[in-house]
Amino acid sequence: MKLQMKNSISKYFAIIFLCSVGLLTSCKKYINEGPIDTPTDANFWTTERAAQSGLAGAYGLLRTSLTSDKAYFIFGDATANEFSSYSSDWTLGSISSSGRWNFNYVPYNEGVLHNWTSFYQVISQCNLILNKVPAIPAANFTDDPVATRNQILGEAYFIRAYCYYYITEVWGQPVIVTQAYTDPINAKPIARSSDADGFNQAVSDLKKSISLLKYGYSDASKIAVQANRGSAFALLSKVYMWQKQYSQASAAADSVIQNGQYTLESGSSLANIYKGHDQESIFEMNMLYSPNQNEAQNGKPDQYGNVGVFSVFLSTPFVNGKSGDNWVVNLDLVNSLFDTTSTQDARLKSTFYGLQTINPLMVKYANVIYQNPSQKTLPFVSNNMVLLRLADILLIKAEAAIDLGDQGTALTYLNRVRQRAGTGPYIPSSPSDLLYTIMDERGRELYGEGQWYFDLVRSGLIDDPNYYNVIDGYLPTRIANKGYQWPLDLRTLLPQDPLLTQNPWWAQAGQ
Repeated sequence: MKLQMKNSISKYFAIIFLCSVGLLTSCKKYINEGPIDTPTDANFWTTERAAQSGLAGAYGLLRTSLTSDKAYFIFGDATANEFSSYSSDWTLGSISSSGRWNFNYVPYNEGVLHNWTSFYQVISQCNLILNKVPAIPAANFTDDPVATRNQILGEAYFIRAYCYYYITEVWGQPVIVTQAYTDPINAKPIARSSDADGFNQAVSDLKKSISLLKYGYSDASKIAVQANRGSAFALLSKVYMWQKQYSQASAAADSVIQNGQYTLESGSSLANIYKGHDQESIFEMNMLYSPNQNEAQNGKPDQYGNVGVFSVFLSTPFVNGKSGDNWVVNLDLVNSLFDTTSTQDARLKSTFYGLQTINPLMVKYANVIYQNPSQKTLPFVSNNMVLLRLADILLIKAEAAIDLGDQGTALTYLNRVRQRAGTGPYIPSSPSDLLYTIMDERGRELYGEGQWYFDLVRSGLIDDPNYYNVIDGYLPTRIANKGYQWPLDLRTLLPQDPLLTQNPWWAQAGQ
């Protein structure tokens, strides 16, 4: 276990080094991991450049947390039955209907599926930024010290909020840490808080972020990959939906829709959303191909067997020479969500390939670039991982309106998304019918974007017997015991924090 932890810490600081932070550490407790030794305190956090490097490190760590072990797509898509088989990783079969949706059978490893350590590394980096940056002298900023400091702090609050929001969605009951430890070795263990505390912490951080950030971007290269006020309001609307504070969720969505300067991509060019810096994107992870500073994902396994997170969805003809090593789309679900006999819905073409075959693909992330174009070798998938976008928030606005009893507003925002897709306006027969349709629309719109499972859990539709696309196997007893949350690998985590407890469903005998 100690060796596992040391390896995890080594990977973390390799990332920090690449982000130009260049610091050392001897931390042992996962909730306190961060670059906090002598170079940090005495030498590092003294200039604007250092602060920007520290912030880049936080973004890099968040990207690694979401992409490691394909976590973002496993947590939000595989669990929602969007894929029928996983030839690239047979161990995921247990989280399908045939495996009885048993998250516990996915093998424990150093990754993030059963281990939230990497997200706490992000939080620890943000805590350092929030602690150190206010003390950097104004004279050591090359730009406006007040505006620059506010931007850096606002982004750090946003990233920390995203982590607490995501940890609470996935595992629940987070350990709340908001201070930068000066003595992590001797820091006292901390017990888990409630789900409500996790979401409350995200709300608190997002409100601070909103107060510090502005809408828009001064640099086009930072569109969507840098958090701004629109990003914070968008995430806030989603946190409020978990808290069932529908008026606040609606108001936060309004702030994005009315002030964020975002516009829906046209139905004919939906693929542009995932190519980065799109007019619809609100927040995304930078993963585009660049010959000089490449963050792109491998298109197929390299000489060491490493493979990019997007490549699990692709094979020939999208990646030259790659076949049979991909996740296969669940045709039953696609046929349930879409009218596949029609070409009316633009999302069918932009999302799927080969629906008439036995191995259909999900192709949202299929912008493949070859390092050697003439030979079509060394492929990279040059797409960004979009975490928040306008269509998502329009549907949040529609769902909140239903919960507030405003069917007219719900229809307005639902139909904005449908109109872009090329489908006709929806005419509901009842409020519950409209809610089901909004959730189906989220399934259609956000297929393969790491979200629909959490939408089904949050809305209570995951075990609603009247909802047609309910996920079989999530019975009321499992939901009551929070069996929709993932178990923790206490074999690794408990030595770091002896106050941790297992999630109730997975703590039961025989689960």
